[in-house]
Amino acid sequence: MWLQSKSMGGHQVILTVTVNPAVDKVYQVNSFAVGGVFRPNKMWVTAGGKGINVSRVASILGEEVTATGFLGGNNGQFIREQLGKQGIKDAFIKIAEETRTCIAINDPTSDTSTEVLELGPTIASQEQTDFLEHFRSAAGNTDIITMSGSLPNGIPMDFYGKLIKISKEYGKRVLLDTSGKALVEGIKYSPFMIKPNKSELEAIIGRTLTEEDVLKAACDIHQKGIELVCVTLGAAGCIAATAQGAFRLRAPAVKTVNTVGSGDAFVAGCAVALSQNRSMEDVLKIGMACGMANTQFAETGKVSCELVDRFFRMVSIEKISI
Repeated sequence: MWLQSKSMGGHQVILTVTVNPAVDKVYQVNSFAVGGVFRPNKMWVTAGGKGINVSRVASILGEEVTATGFLGGNNGQFIREQLGKQGIKDAFIKIAEETRTCIAINDPTSDTSTEVLELGPTIASQEQTDFLEHFRSAAGNTDIITMSGSLPNGIPMDFYGKLIKISKEYGKRVLLDTSGKALVEGIKYSPFMIKPNKSELEAIIGRTLTEEDVLKAACDIHQKGIELVCVTLGAAGCIAATAQGAFRLRAPAVKTVNTVGSGDAFVAGCAVALSQNRSMEDVLKIGMACGMANTQFAETGKVSCELVDRFFRMVSIEKISI
């Protein structure tokens, strides 16, 4: 069981990287449609960005978390205050431009979620140089490093690659969760783990994939030097290629409140389990359980230990072959 055995492995510091954070606003609107005027039933404002969601979930699970990246303006200050309240160490560097705002409109009537994501600030060349120096010192004081989300304007597509290279110099394991060209470039530097969803994998392969295709693609990427390749399939579960073989994970359907941030919760669960030296099967099951737990809250990137424990016991895992 997850909660009962959780303390067995001890824990180390998890460092999360969010280069394009955001203030997330979630509106709950019944029967939302384009072109109308609506008054939300509820509204939540949180510190967001994929890596911050990872930070929040890992912290809830009892790990010591340091968060870094770029923050600027009033939105940046709001995020810093939220991190402090949640017990997450703030290691962000200050930038000149304003951190972005992202909006999600959840419609309980149609069970849909509509997102509007700002591009975010342009990161100046000197700010990038400052961050690389800052990251080098932060990486030495951690165990697991997660890198999540899109790259902001001004940053080259191999930026995650530079961070992975620095991390490897310190012998640190990197969990990379991004998409598109940033993922393609990042894979070249062989992070420990990547976590594309099916559509993100299809985008880099260049075609629609069957489940058998997903397994083959995951194994091919693993053979290139990435130890853990997880392809999340939403409600259909997950396919993973690892040094211990390939696995198929499934879980019974649950009624969801909000699915935004579930991939980030998955990464957080994997990071926590890896920091505790859990078995690869447990790493995957805990990731799945965290992703499921996140769907039970309106807020983005939130779980409870009780739900993670319950869902951990519901997840099935089997070894598969091509």
